[in-house]
Amino acid sequence: MTHAENMMDPFNIGLYAIEAGLVGIVIYAMAVLPALFKSMI
Repeated sequence: MTHAENMMDPFNIGLYAIEAGLVGIVIYAMAVLPALFKSMI
């Protein structure tokens, strides 16, 4: 399999989606949690 075919593999696409989701969640948490803590304190 070439690299391009490997990237189009559904399993790899799923992994990329999961990784992108995790990164997005971490960035979202870093942006939102400090604001939540400020409003609580």
